[in-house]
Amino acid sequence: MTAPKLRARNRLLQDHLIDTLRAERPMTLRALYYRLASAGHLPATDTGYNQLKRLTKKLREGGAIPITGWIVDRVRSAIKPSSWSGLADFGDTVRRAYRKDLWAQMPHHVEVFVEKDAIAGTVQEVTREYDVTLNVIRGDVSISFAGEIADLWARVPKPIFAYYLGDYDPSGFGIEDELRDKLARYSRKAAHWSRLGVVRDDFAAFDLIPLPVKASARSRGFAERYGTACAEVDALPPSELRERVRAAIESHIDRDRWQKLQRVEELEQQTLVDLVGGWRKADLGTVSAERQEGGGE
Repeated sequence: MTAPKLRARNRLLQDHLIDTLRAERPMTLRALYYRLASAGHLPATDTGYNQLKRLTKKLREGGAIPITGWIVDRVRSAIKPSSWSGLADFGDTVRRAYRKDLWAQMPHHVEVFVEKDAIAGTVQEVTREYDVTLNVIRGDVSISFAGEIADLWARVPKPIFAYYLGDYDPSGFGIEDELRDKLARYSRKAAHWSRLGVVRDDFAAFDLIPLPVKASARSRGFAERYGTACAEVDALPPSELRERVRAAIESHIDRDRWQKLQRVEELEQQTLVDLVGGWRKADLGTVSAERQEGGGE
């Protein structure tokens, strides 16, 4: 592929776009738009977003940036049943799939909540690494959603720490307040709650474009408590979101004990691989015996 020919204004935008992606990838298209608009490289309007959408399409299809890996879609997915080429392949899957519950021996129970799917995709690699539950809210907090989490919390015999990532607007704070209230009432537990972003200081720290407050039933209360500037959590750099989640999680880890448990986990994973290897040998032995009885092929 050859890089597409671009007009002068798009060539300059292309340079900023590629520099941002190299530093922050993987990113959703919306997160990339917020980063470029906040830096003044794009108008903070639907026109600016559509301009970026057209440009990234040209750059990806023209080979200037990879089609996959740099810009990601965290909403659409493919579904396929699991299958393996054989027991050896399955054994490797078993090893990677088995995880010891290291948190069972940590002093706290930790969970992360995000307002939308795009942010879940951004921080999922961190929560997966540390085996921490990542809850995606997707709009208003249903009784069923909060009730299932509360049932678990009611059985947790240690302090609970919850971390939230959401928009800095009436809806984002409204969802957060509703979630906290329902979890507290249903579980009858007082969790330690922290908003990791967006917070007020982020506007200055990351040059976030202050969006107007949209008129709603929650608008007046929001303005009185938080002011008249809004921002979506997508506007924060993905690397910053991942770092905040990582730091929050690591603050609850006893590092020495964690490393010892990881070594135990590795030994247990190898035991499973050896067990599957034994199945494979037994299976091959059975096939060989059947062939001998049948006179071979």
